[in-house]
Amino acid sequence: MRKIALLFCISLIAFAPFTASAYEVAVNHPIEIEIEKRIEDSGYSTIGTVEAYEYGAKEWDKLLNKNYQELMKRLSKEEQEALRVSQREWIKYRDLEFAFNGKYWAKFEGTMYTPFPYAFQCNFVRDRALRLGYYLEDLNDM
Repeated sequence: MRKIALLFCISLIAFAPFTASAYEVAVNHPIEIEIEKRIEDSGYSTIGTVEAYEYGAKEWDKLLNKNYQELMKRLSKEEQEALRVSQREWIKYRDLEFAFNGKYWAKFEGTMYTPFPYAFQCNFVRDRALRLGYYLEDLNDM
């Protein structure tokens, strides 16, 4: 029962900012599938879940950087500067959110809460990686 409650809470944190169609893209993405596989393979252990989300955060960050670089190649100079500023500010916001989220979850007792900040970080980066990817898709549709 505890594992079900943990997964339910993590899923609420993980997918709150998404619309239904964006949620489907996220959960069907190979990175998300691998995260879920790693969690399952760990027997839903706390350490295994944390490690899965750490893996996910690194993979989403790689995709974020790839999408950013590709987008920069395809934008006008003015758009590039706007994206550069936006990305720098997003990084500041990300760091502040990570700091707050870590402090917030630290007050809860019990190992069930340990993965929550890791899930948040992973999914926060995922959201940005996918957002930059959507911009690229829009350019492909032009």
